[in-house]
Amino acid sequence: MTSTRRAPIAFLFPAFPVLHQTFVMWEVLALRQHGIPIVLFSMKRPGTGPQQPEAAALAREVRYLPSMLSARVWRTNFRVFIRSPRRYLGVFALLIREWWRDRRIAQMWRDKSAPANQGERLRRLPLRTRFNRFFNLSQFLFLLKSLWLVPAAVSLGDELRAEGIRRLHAHWASYPTTMALIVKWVFGIPFSFTAHAYDIYLVPRLLPVKIRTAEFVVTCAQVNARSLEAVAGPVARERVVVNYHGVDLTQFRPPDRSRDNDVPCIVSCGAYELYKGHHILLRACALLRQRVRCVIIGDGPLRAHFKQLANSFGIGDRVVFTGVLPQREVARLYGQADLFVLASVLIRRHGKRDVIPNVLAEAMAMQLPVVSTNISGIGELITDGVSGRLVPPDDPQALATVIEELLGDERQRRRLALGGYQKVSADFDRSANIPALAALFEAGDCSSRPVAALAAGRGW
Repeated sequence: MTSTRRAPIAFLFPAFPVLHQTFVMWEVLALRQHGIPIVLFSMKRPGTGPQQPEAAALAREVRYLPSMLSARVWRTNFRVFIRSPRRYLGVFALLIREWWRDRRIAQMWRDKSAPANQGERLRRLPLRTRFNRFFNLSQFLFLLKSLWLVPAAVSLGDELRAEGIRRLHAHWASYPTTMALIVKWVFGIPFSFTAHAYDIYLVPRLLPVKIRTAEFVVTCAQVNARSLEAVAGPVARERVVVNYHGVDLTQFRPPDRSRDNDVPCIVSCGAYELYKGHHILLRACALLRQRVRCVIIGDGPLRAHFKQLANSFGIGDRVVFTGVLPQREVARLYGQADLFVLASVLIRRHGKRDVIPNVLAEAMAMQLPVVSTNISGIGELITDGVSGRLVPPDDPQALATVIEELLGDERQRRRLALGGYQKVSADFDRSANIPALAALFEAGDCSSRPVAALAAGRGW
């Protein structure tokens, strides 16, 4: 279904398309099928690695924002400044004021942070990983980066206004939503945003003003909605809507044949980073009394580190690190496995975390029994003993005990697999969740409202 009457909505991403964020690609495609016209913008180009086949056509239409130092950006900013200097300079003052107001929130988040865990005690982590911790968590760098975004946001807003695009939706509550906020302040273009995971918990400053100013906020878990309310107060209850990403049940469906492996096969999927808990899974596999094969799908900065760990645990010959794979190949590997395990952990000094990993719902859709940890929003997907098994995070022995129990109990595996499939079918079916999201965009359609004229020069 397509629409010719509605004004288009601009979607802004930090980078698009990105292989490990395929859920937003599927969202764009599904919303378009439901008649929501979308124009794609991205702050930067994605890496040159492999992509899902469906991403190629989308990548050709994405408008990548020009460099901050480009002549086009500065010509636009000079023109906007001359037209309304008070409004233009006021954006910098507003960012600093709101950042300063939120200093207590930043402290609250640190006080609630998880204790140091085994993942953080691993030695000889890559320098890039250690640098990213500092770069991402520094409150002052966050302010400087936000201020640095003003020229690019003004350039984006001017382009939207010139083309009659009167609505902006940002994916990720961090810098894309900061740009949407600036566009609103300067041009009056309404915006909404989707908050996912690390963008809520890494640096929560500016979240309150973003929630107050946005028309609505979408998030993928109840635990996220509660966290946003803790940050922004009662206004979050009026703005925040929970919409699970969901799974394409036509792509991830139970295999035709029964799984019959001579050596039990465990599969996991996720970026090769600490918060995914692959180091915990490797240690658990080393503790098992029976021989298993472990396939870990993904890629990332700690690939060499995890390989070294597997070798040091004496299981290097039984662990396969596949690298990134298209979804059809991921589904094939799920269909061959006996168990799916994702040992997610909370990283205190890094901030990245899982909320409800889509890979768990995909495995459950294929009636593959799953084991994960009782952190964040995973409990919204998995009820221990009903739709899967949950263990404490950062506990390789507890994980090994449950894995061993399930591998030795085919009846329990079948029961959990059926329970997982029923849970996903009821609450995480993308074909049911996307219409609700489309209705949200339709209800919040601002195409009939005039965009605030910059020339009006209204004060703050």
